[in-house]
Amino acid sequence: MPLTKIMPRYRLRTGKPADAVGICAVHERAVRVLGRRAYSDSQVESWAHGTSPQRFIEAMREDGETFIVAVARARGIIGFCSCKDQEIRSLYVDPDWTRIGLGSALLKRAESSIAAAGHRKVVIGASLVGLPFYEDRGYSVIRHRHWRTRGGLMIPAADMEKAIRA
Repeated sequence: MPLTKIMPRYRLRTGKPADAVGICAVHERAVRVLGRRAYSDSQVESWAHGTSPQRFIEAMREDGETFIVAVARARGIIGFCSCKDQEIRSLYVDPDWTRIGLGSALLKRAESSIAAAGHRKVVIGASLVGLPFYEDRGYSVIRHRHWRTRGGLMIPAADMEKAIRA
């Protein structure tokens, strides 16, 4: 059977403010479902607290973040990645769409964009959930730290980086 028959179909494109509701839904679902792999219920709820479409619109319009969204025909937005300068600020995939290469595709697209802008490394603040994903893709932990969630709790995280060719 051809791979296209068994692989879900999606496409990557530049995100826009009109995508904020879908981006927010993916973020919240990924945090609440996948976040429980590494964090307690109270930590997950604190992480998800205050998530709103407006937050993503402001990131695009006021903070200058660039978004890449993954869109499936029947589902709408199923994943996204945002970056600014040399930093990947977020990468989330809907739990129903993990383990098919979608996160890797989003990350590669963001890395290419960062390299095209002339940066020589990519930096990421990673949750414990994302840590193995990034390590498998060549990122190294620079330091372990705690990150204050929007709900106010401190949760373990790591700062990571990877050299890239400009």
